[in-house]
Formats: sequence, C-alpha cells, structure tokens
Amino acid sequence: MSRPDWQPLEYRTFKHKNPKMEFFCPLCGTKRAFHSSPRLSVKNYFQLTLCSVIAGAIFYPLMGNRSYFIFFIFWALFEAAVRMNFRKEIPCPHCGFDASWYKKDVKIARKIVQEFWADKRPNADMKEKLEEFDEEGISIKNK
Repeated sequence: MSRPDWQPLEYRTFKHKNPKMEFFCPLCGTKRAFHSSPRLSVKNYFQLTLCSVIAGAIFYPLMGNRSYFIFFIFWALFEAAVRMNFRKEIPCPHCGFDASWYKKDVKIARKIVQEFWADKRPNADMKEKLEEFDEEGISIKNK
C-alpha cells in the first residue's frame, strides 16, 4: 500500500473556508476538513449561559433559587449536541471510512465501508484500495 505518488479518490473536492482541522482520508487519500470541534467554544458557553438565565428566570416563581441549577442540564445538552455534530462529520463522504469505528473495532469499520460501497459502483483504483484494506488494514499510530 505504500505508493510514492498521491492518488486520491476525488481530486476536486469542496474548498473549505476556515476549517478547524485539515487531513487526508487514510483509505481513499482525499483531502478532508472538519468545521466543528468536539469541545464547546466560547460562543457555545455564551449561548449556554443565556439559555440558562432565561430558563432560570422562567422557573424562578415555581422553584426559587434552585431554578438556576438548570444550568447543568443545559450544559449536558449542549455538550451532547456539539459532540453529535462532530461525530456526524467523521465518516468520509467519498469512501465511507469512519476513523472512530476503525479505532474501536476494525471488523465493524470494514463492514461499514463495504455497506457504503454496496450502494455505489467503485472504479478500478478504489477496488484495488478496498482489497488492500480488506487484506491488511490501515495502520493508524496512536500518539
């Protein structure tokens, strides 16, 4: 699988503006980018505080000062929403490779890629890369 030349599946991908992270897909070699982060940003904390204050003010007549503990419920909801949005961006739209599944279980990652390609007709280069992927896998180094 070690080729000196770069042969991506897609040469002309969408130009990403201000991505949080740019990288190459390990299976198809296509240039990819993430626009979101799995962490809450300053903007998210501002939104979280604003929603908590408004909800706390609404529930204040019923609960008193305890109504402002709704902050922790909103914090959990915001954290879950941001992480789900990030997880949605991980799979490659060109080849179906999901790095998070590959890190957890290689067999499931292979099954996901095969299901992705069951709907599409791969070209000769991609068939070769898929066969190499099935035979030896891709080595991802953990830091």
